[in-house]
This record gives sequence, C-alpha cells and structure tokens, in this order.
Amino acid sequence: MPALDHVSRTLLPSLTCLLLACAAAHAQPSPGTTTGDAGWSGTLGAGVVAFPKYVGGKSTQAVALPIAYIDYNDWFYVDLYRAGAYVWSSEDKKQGISLAVEPRIGFNAGDGPRLAGMASRRSSLFGGVTYNAENAYGSMSLGYFSDLGNNSRGSYLDLLLNRPFIKNDRWNVSGTLEVSRSDARLNNYYFGVTPTEVTAARPLYTAAAATNLTLWVTGQYNMTKQYALMFGANITRLGSGAASSPIVERRDVPFLYLGLGRNL
Repeated sequence: MPALDHVSRTLLPSLTCLLLACAAAHAQPSPGTTTGDAGWSGTLGAGVVAFPKYVGGKSTQAVALPIAYIDYNDWFYVDLYRAGAYVWSSEDKKQGISLAVEPRIGFNAGDGPRLAGMASRRSSLFGGVTYNAENAYGSMSLGYFSDLGNNSRGSYLDLLLNRPFIKNDRWNVSGTLEVSRSDARLNNYYFGVTPTEVTAARPLYTAAAATNLTLWVTGQYNMTKQYALMFGANITRLGSGAASSPIVERRDVPFLYLGLGRNL
C-alpha cells in the first residue's frame, strides 16, 4: 500500500484541479489577468510544487503539478487547489456563496522517522460551503469544510483575508492571512498516536482541536500577454493541538510553487 499511498498524495491535488477545471472552473480572479464578461479568464499552468512529505515533517518533496487560478463566467472556479461553483452571487459579483472542495494530504510510515510502524493516514477530499466577498481593500473567504471521504470524520473552519500589494500590466502580487480551526476528530486522525502505535520514543497522543495560522505571498509576472511566471509561498504555524504531537518534527510548515502559465 505505500506505493499506492504515494500516488494518492502526489496526484490528488492534480486530479482535483484537472477534473473540476474540465467541468468549467471559476475562482477569485487570477493574480495577473482581468476577468472578462464571459468565458474563461485567469492563468492555467504547471510547475514545481515543494512541500513536506507530511504536515509537521522535516523531509520535503518537489512534485510537478498543475497551477491554476482560473474562472469561467463568474460561476465555476479553481483557486490553486481549491475548486468550486457559486450557487448565489450578488448582482455586482462582489459577494457570493459557493460549494467548494480541496484536498488534504495523508502519510505513510516511510515518510519520516517518527512515523515508523504507524498505520497510514489516507489523503482525503474536503468539501463545504464558502462565503466570498471583495471590496476596494481586498477580498475575503469564510468557509466550512468536512471530510467527504470519512477518513477522519473531521471538519474545519477557514478564513482567508487577501490584500493586493502590486498590480499592473506586468506584476500582480498579493498577501493573504489564513486562519483555520480544525476540530479534534480531524487533528486526531492526522496527528494522534493510537495505543497500537505507541513506542518508547512515541507516547500515546490524542490530539485536540487547534487553530493554524498561515501567511501567503502569491503572484505572477506577465512575460508577455500570453505567458506568465507563476509563484507563491506560505508558512503555516500549527496550533498546539497539532504541534504537540510526538510525530511533529517542526511546527512551521512551508509550501512553495514556481511555474509557467498561459493567460486565458
């Protein structure tokens, strides 16, 4: 099963992105293009995405994945690895309610020394409802997501606050603060240690609910009207309910991507 789990961990974000994009995706406007009145807009590309082998682990991996900030008719969207569809929006499109999905990456025992002998935690797709709004200062998204695969049977609340830093014909760079409150079921599935997994170096651990804080910087540089360099990075500070787990090697979790995209 480790090989299959590795495939699910690397391909789940790709499949989520591509399947919903093919269905006709729509998200917050791309970091570098103007939303049109109809049809596709945004930037669709691919590149290298670097992230830990498991959340809280020191070992990292770099994987070739799609990178998408695309929009179709102010209805369907893909915003990096969150995809969804609006079920209601205001007349001026400044507010909306959408149904959205995003993946959560699991792990297996070979992903780090502190996981040796542990049962695999499966990757899963989380789905929920988001309220999105924007004004002259930036945009926000407030959502509630639950585990559609029932692996953890958990859920989380997520708040995103985004503000543009630079926006012109060449550059579009913004910063985002994300606050996510994961419940105890979700945390215990991914960070807990069961009685059968206890060792001399890994005590029994039941994870509590936790609030994670993430700082994002994302953007793109439009090399031409058609092609753009897409980039982004974030750092997540795990809440104590997760960070105190004996399997966590570092509390601050990095994420980075760099790729080439085509403006639609």
